[in-house]
Amino acid sequence: MPGLDETNNESYRYLRSVGNNWQFNIEDLHPKMISRLYKRFDTFDLDCDGRMDMDEILYWPDRMRQLVNATDEQVEKMRAAVYKFFLNKGVDPVNGLTRENWVESNRVFAEAERERDRRGEESLIAMLSNAYYDVLDDDGDGTVSVDELKTMMKAFDVPQEAAYTFFEKADTDKSGALERPELVHLFRKFWMEPYDPHIVKKTKDKMPGLDETNNESYRYLRSVGNNWQFNIEDLHPKMISRLYKRFDTFDLDCDGRMDMDEILYWPDRMRQLVNATDEQVEKMRAAVYKFFLNKGVDPVNGLTRENWVESNRVFAEAERERERRGEESLIAMLSNAYYDVLDDDGDGTVSVDELKTMMKAFDVPQEAAYTFFEKADTDKSGALERPELVHLFRKFWMEPYDPQWDGVYAYKY
Repeated sequence: MPGLDETNNESYRYLRSVGNNWQFNIEDLHPKMISRLYKRFDTFDLDCDGRMDMDEILYWPDRMRQLVNATDEQVEKMRAAVYKFFLNKGVDPVNGLTRENWVESNRVFAEAERERDRRGEESLIAMLSNAYYDVLDDDGDGTVSVDELKTMMKAFDVPQEAAYTFFEKADTDKSGALERPELVHLFRKFWMEPYDPHIVKKTKDKMPGLDETNNESYRYLRSVGNNWQFNIEDLHPKMISRLYKRFDTFDLDCDGRMDMDEILYWPDRMRQLVNATDEQVEKMRAAVYKFFLNKGVDPVNGLTRENWVESNRVFAEAERERERRGEESLIAMLSNAYYDVLDDDGDGTVSVDELKTMMKAFDVPQEAAYTFFEKADTDKSGALERPELVHLFRKFWMEPYDPQWDGVYAYKY
């Protein structure tokens, strides 16, 4: 890709206009800062094409609109601030910004912010922070609480437990509420200044790890002599992101814990959308219960967001073990229970229109039915048979990350 300079980047253009000849050097950047920035790019790049477009960026303030009681004026101000901020971050309204240029674009933006400070000009970080602050202050008391901060975390696909560590670092006067300058200060420290290990988020009240004493899949593996153990380093960042997005859909009350009652909401929602018999729905509820019990959702204590990713991976290993031993696949069990309900016309196959019901039931955009169907219909018969549905569920959710499956849910996961 061509490098960045004043001909194709707003921040370089600004710096050169005021006589600042700063130039990016990757050697000046800590590897952990590079990793942090790339993770954020992958969140913004909704269609996973390696390019961040302005339309993708403007998805985020629109998502905030759905989560808070904001006025149209506040949301429009937020959209305008997001547009200006990311324009200066290097996102061209026509050509977007490539992943290759993302890190440099962040660093030249940071230098431009420092130059604006030196010259007493408006900070674009403060502009954006204040626009979000107006929307986050949901109760209108002039401060932002931890619960209000959780909304921002959810809106930006950041684990909501991060609200506590973020709040702890941001609340410098220990008043128990965030004022505007505190929010700006932490944004600057975390994203714009040189890497500082003291600013890195820590897990608050780290949850106990999973093992055979508190997880059904570990219990199963140990019972058959399988000593597999989870290692987060084995997991692709996009798979982690995909899993967290799904957790946030299941966690209906946004308390950072997935409860069995929340899980059983989904088959009940299917009952409202299809012409299913009571027997089919009860079979589906029983399958959902068994599946998520083995996924780690304790009937009493639920499953925390901190343990969700590990719980998914140990479940996947348990599925592989069941396959090796010729035992029942729980993915197949759940898929077949849904298949029975989805086959609304009783012809023994599932059509695109019937698939839309599943998307709607699980809060997935219905346009995903087309991309899902295209990937699942491996024999190109124009209808999905049971094994095809099972196969795609396994590929997308249970196996190691493979970019060829990114588009299955219309790039929403």
